[in-house]
Amino acid sequence: MTTFTFPSITPTTNTFELVANTRTFQSPLTNAIQTTSRKGSLWRASLQFNNLSGDDRKTMQAFLVKLNGQEHRFRLHDHSHTTRGAGGGTLLVNGASQSGTSLVCDGATANVSNYLRAGDYISFNNELHMVVADANSDNSGNITLSIAPPIRKTPADDTVIDYTAPVSGVFMLSGRASWNTQPGIISNYNIDAVEDVLA
Repeated sequence: MTTFTFPSITPTTNTFELVANTRTFQSPLTNAIQTTSRKGSLWRASLQFNNLSGDDRKTMQAFLVKLNGQEHRFRLHDHSHTTRGAGGGTLLVNGASQSGTSLVCDGATANVSNYLRAGDYISFNNELHMVVADANSDNSGNITLSIAPPIRKTPADDTVIDYTAPVSGVFMLSGRASWNTQPGIISNYNIDAVEDVLA
């Protein structure tokens, strides 16, 4: 299995969704409902490319074919995303054995308000997470991020956290590579992908 970089082609439309791994249980006696959350929440993406021609058309065809259905993986970002936080420095995981929805970090530029803001993405360990609350760095460059979904695989101490171009490791939902071509040699593509929770 090989992990490829997605072509530098902007989709016509881009849908990103978080599929939470939650379950609901309802009592047959009282109709009381309980919910529970489990590991395994993942990102799913649907991208549509209309009227690709020339180099973009052939580049996309070659990319889809070399994925060989669901054999290989690729790195994908949310094309609609713009980072709102100020950032700065090299953000690192501060301490091993972290899990859950809170990530302790260091290496940030000191004393930055809104270092990262709610809605910003980060990635590490082939996992994509969204920051869900504004976060400020302290005078030593430490910062604690509230994130979702929960961490799946515990990152090592000093793992680099990417907040400038965060990506998720995904694979195709279908084993088919297909496109629709119209007169004038322009092609349309629909790509559906899901995060690889074992990456």
